[in-house]
Amino acid sequence: MTRPIASSLRCAAMTEAAEPAATIDRAAAPAAGAPLFSIFTPTYNRAHTLHRCFDSLSAQTLHDFEWIVVDDGSTDGTEALVAGWMTTARFPMRYLRQERGGKHFAHNRALEATRGKFFTCLDSDDALPPDSLAKLARAWDSIPEAERSAFCGVDGLCCDQHGRVVGDKYPRDPFDADLRERRYVYRPRGEKWGVVLAEIARRFPFPDVARGKYLPEGIVWLDMAKTYKCRAVNEIVRVYYIDDAEPGVTTAIRRRLAAHAEGNWHYYVWLLNNDLEYFFSAPMPFIKAAVMLPVVGWLTQRGLGRTLGELRSLAARSLVVAALPASSLIYLMDRLRKPT
Repeated sequence: MTRPIASSLRCAAMTEAAEPAATIDRAAAPAAGAPLFSIFTPTYNRAHTLHRCFDSLSAQTLHDFEWIVVDDGSTDGTEALVAGWMTTARFPMRYLRQERGGKHFAHNRALEATRGKFFTCLDSDDALPPDSLAKLARAWDSIPEAERSAFCGVDGLCCDQHGRVVGDKYPRDPFDADLRERRYVYRPRGEKWGVVLAEIARRFPFPDVARGKYLPEGIVWLDMAKTYKCRAVNEIVRVYYIDDAEPGVTTAIRRRLAAHAEGNWHYYVWLLNNDLEYFFSAPMPFIKAAVMLPVVGWLTQRGLGRTLGELRSLAARSLVVAALPASSLIYLMDRLRKPT
């Protein structure tokens, strides 16, 4: 009989010989066997917030995990900071370094290196409640063993740094559904967080596009949802830090339009090619994609013909063509704005 995954706790911090710089720079390796959870943190010049991750992982009541830090070319002393933690950590740690590739390239790097049964990303400015991993382990154990092959993982709710739940709770507890059903049918708002089976995550890597740029994560998780569902529980499993609005937010949003154009082009093409069947359940994500796809195409030197040629269905192409007046207006307004 399969043992409950919350059992077999481990605490270890050992030193592993350094590997080539392009792979693993430093490691504190587990003494034996594979950990239950592999927690990956991508970071770029976040030495001032990374302690939230380390401190909250140090306080976990379930110790059967490893922490993989993927440094995306930081210049703020992150490497030395993590090296110091490795000398005192009560759990296995590994440090990987890459030159600016972006979060999605860091995700793929971490997946290649992960040793755990479950895989997850903890952002460099967030934290976990002390019982977070224990809650997720119990949630997985609550799935009948005969049904687990249909599930890719489990997740729960997030709270902000003041303890307030971010967004909506799930409509029931536990709540079993795939991500597409959640997004387009049930539509709970706000941040959620959880873990997926590493063996499944490896079959859904991020595409090798938009290096050094932002690429929406839905391109992977919505693809996985075509095959697997997830169990969700109405328990807080992540602390999501929300900063107060800063001056210049509008300017930042304008800059992001160009900065994120490459990744968003790939995402909008994927969305219109794969999920358009949900248009009548939740039209707004697809209307937004249809309006913005030509805009980000123009911003990345892709003509309308090339963009339309990437769309596989007549329905998707027709939606984009119908949205062209709005697309053209947004693009023109962006071009006419004075640099700030």
